[in-house]
Amino acid sequence: MSRWAQQSRPPCRLRSEDIEEVILTDICPYSLGVEVNRQGVSGIFSPIIERNTTVPVSRVETYSTMHPEQDSITVNVYQGENHKVKNNILVESFDVPLKKTGAYQSIDIRFSYDINGLLEVDVLLEDGSVKSRVINHSPVTLSAQQIEESRTRLSALKIYPRDMLINRTFKAKLEELWARALGDEREEIGRVITDFDAALQSNDMARVDEVRRRASVYLAIETS
Repeated sequence: MSRWAQQSRPPCRLRSEDIEEVILTDICPYSLGVEVNRQGVSGIFSPIIERNTTVPVSRVETYSTMHPEQDSITVNVYQGENHKVKNNILVESFDVPLKKTGAYQSIDIRFSYDINGLLEVDVLLEDGSVKSRVINHSPVTLSAQQIEESRTRLSALKIYPRDMLINRTFKAKLEELWARALGDEREEIGRVITDFDAALQSNDMARVDEVRRRASVYLAIETS
């Protein structure tokens, strides 16, 4: 069993070992992420939710297995700002079994964080199955109803930008403009499409919204 996956492309309650007082804010003061192996170096911290991110929030990153015959991964969730996980705080650790395919497998890991201190970790495998873990770090005891309300709020955020109607419609408009254009204009629209595709690939909703807004102004595209 391999301990780590590797990265496939180059108010918030958090734990502290030294500070007992806990403060709820509407941003995450620390980054949350997982341990990965990068270019043969293990113990690397890969942030999924960056510090100062407004909550509630849901972010996803794509990783891959280290070996074609890998039969499981260990998801080590960390809080901190150090490049090496040994200098950060281990929040949770759990194993996810994999079906052997004889090939490297892509794995999406999604973090969803609520102001109540509820962290949902979803591991999406290539076969479409999802392994989830709910980590409750609320400084107060949450009722079953409060937990359910938090999970409902987070569930609404668990959508890939590429699947949102506004982005699918905008992408279709860009493709239509490219098909009608010629020469330099077509080349320029092609660059806009590339930028928008890169933003969609990042799964960063704020980045997607900003690229779409700038492209809409530049190309005079109605998005409403």
